[in-house]
Amino acid sequence: MATFLASLLLGCQTTAPISLWQPPQLASVSGESIVLMEIAGPQKTAEGLRQELLQITRPNEGQSSSATGSSTSVTFLLPDQLPDESTIRLVSAVENEPSDLAIAAAARRSGLRYLMRGEIMHATGNPRSEERLSVVWKLVGLDADCPTEGMPISVNQQQISLAYPDLMAISEPHVRLQKAMVRKTLGLLNQSVIRKTVTLAEPRYALGSKAVREGNVFAQHGNWPAAEEIWVQALESHPGQVGAWINASIAAAARQDFPEAKQRITRAIQLSAFSPVNRTLAKETLVWLELQQRDYHEAFGLPDPPGGWRVTHRDETMATQND
Repeated sequence: MATFLASLLLGCQTTAPISLWQPPQLASVSGESIVLMEIAGPQKTAEGLRQELLQITRPNEGQSSSATGSSTSVTFLLPDQLPDESTIRLVSAVENEPSDLAIAAAARRSGLRYLMRGEIMHATGNPRSEERLSVVWKLVGLDADCPTEGMPISVNQQQISLAYPDLMAISEPHVRLQKAMVRKTLGLLNQSVIRKTVTLAEPRYALGSKAVREGNVFAQHGNWPAAEEIWVQALESHPGQVGAWINASIAAAARQDFPEAKQRITRAIQLSAFSPVNRTLAKETLVWLELQQRDYHEAFGLPDPPGGWRVTHRDETMATQND
């Protein structure tokens, strides 16, 4: 009974999708050309990924950032598109098959810095199966200042429906998986916009609760500016409305105003001293906000904020990014 009464007084929580800026997960190679090497694994899936990567990164194809999930794009080249093709063939280890060393040398002569190869670890696409596609990508640096890095990526149909809902209009499951994989792959190399789910406060009977819930509806439909406007208006009338402070802090982060976001969430923590449910959510939101801010500062080489990082450390950040 006590728990029920607390939920009535303090409210509950709900979720909403949010689009967030994300820095490159591997090397920042936006605007560069990369030689696309072998994609090992099932031939049909590998060829589909190869063609999709070549097409979506080809210049002047009218691809927009909303279509690729990436704000800029690299260009992938096949080895036989490099200059000095005859030289590559002459030093082939196997007849008509260019060697990696020859390709690397030709790429360097063309001013390129990276090769990229992939290995398909799991590939499904049957509507009656658990549909999933997993690929390990390796970005091979050709110069001393270009490190070689790798990262596994996995996508399934549930993730696609959340992160790339437009792809759900594609009837063929394996095509959806390939297109989603390409978008996530480009996110390794470019700044990108990713779609995640955040937790919002949804108060019930405290003053201003109705307005907070109205703002939540806008956020759940992706209209964060309208949601923020409603929450800020609620705070003007009811400055003690903790849920509005929590949700407004997330809205500020959605437009990358992290100082404002952290001021708002700090106020929420102060006001939630006697509200365990809201206090827990407010503290979790503060950690989430600071992790987003860290990514932003590090990607653009910005100094630490005044007062430094309050609640996170480098090992926490890396662990969260790898989840």
